[in-house]
Amino acid sequence: MELSDRPLEAELAEIAERAEPGRTAQLAVRHWGWDGRGGATLEITGREFGGITRERVRQLCERMTQRLRGETAPAPALERALVLAAHAAPTTAHDLARRLADEHIAAQPFAPAGLLTAAAVLGRDPTFSIETVKDVAVILPDPPDPASDTIAVIAAVVDTARAVVRRAGAARVGEVTGRVAADLAVWVDDELVTAVVSEPDDFVWLERRTGWFSLPSVAKNAVVSRVAKVLSITGAVRLHDLHAGIRRDERMREFVMPEYVLAELCERLPGVSVNGDLVVAERRRRPEDVLETTELTLFRALAEAGGEAERHDLERTCLTAGMKLSSFNNRIAYSPIVSELGQSRYGLRGCRVGDGDAPGRLRAPGQAAPATGDDVPRPGDLSSYRSPRRR
Repeated sequence: MELSDRPLEAELAEIAERAEPGRTAQLAVRHWGWDGRGGATLEITGREFGGITRERVRQLCERMTQRLRGETAPAPALERALVLAAHAAPTTAHDLARRLADEHIAAQPFAPAGLLTAAAVLGRDPTFSIETVKDVAVILPDPPDPASDTIAVIAAVVDTARAVVRRAGAARVGEVTGRVAADLAVWVDDELVTAVVSEPDDFVWLERRTGWFSLPSVAKNAVVSRVAKVLSITGAVRLHDLHAGIRRDERMREFVMPEYVLAELCERLPGVSVNGDLVVAERRRRPEDVLETTELTLFRALAEAGGEAERHDLERTCLTAGMKLSSFNNRIAYSPIVSELGQSRYGLRGCRVGDGDAPGRLRAPGQAAPATGDDVPRPGDLSSYRSPRRR
């Protein structure tokens, strides 16, 4: 096989072997990242090669560098890789690594750090630089574009995506793109936004076609907390009922996800599964562990009333229990655990799931959902967490 036919990893390994065959070439390839693995520190490289000291690794790599500085042999795979990097920037390091494999330049995703060391050692123009922005390794043009503050755009994408997910439960790529473009008054590329938001290890596509995604690591997710509240008072709830409960809160104006996306989100919550249009708590949490104090008071008042009651009766019970009138008015109007039954009557959401339930009958916490014709999973039927769908 000619050098020009080889993938990037094999080409760089061959170049190193020509300079100094054997262990020194292998050591340099590992330290410089020419194997596509991103490189290794002097200490790690020495340890992997039998306990060589950091200084000795440095000396051997320096000797290899001196010998390769006069290297004039062509490196077609490296040249193609540098051209691809120039065209791809700005993007993320992971995205460029994947593109190198997709374009058959490398045999597998190739960490761009190895390209930079190869360019430096072999005297090629680097064409790009690597920066870390908000914990995301990004590929930037080299020289940089003076007309675009790409770092600011990427930072805004990360912050905006997390903020939207926190407030609305999930986000869409197009929404993040639009918000960043409006906030910074610049043009923003959807492909760059997709690459940046999908960088975290826990990134999950909820629907790739329309761009819905979630970031489970985002703390205080407003939708997730409301799902937990509803499921703490009932073992199962219809999807449309859960959706309506979340939308009751005036602070959830940004909650615009359709029901099928909410179902995908619930599927990935620990201890929750979705069977048809039924969201099921496989590992039930106690209301005392989930609800805020005022909501817990309201829950207990409704539970004691059999699951539903007139507003004035609820108000009297809650105020007697020590709740302030303003808090009662807020909770009765906006809490996701409450259903408006009409004519100033309120009930606990999801506590009459089955068609055969008698009106007003409250299913006690921990009691299984009644038979409805659906194949409702029971605790232990499914794993507690479903594997995310990566891009």
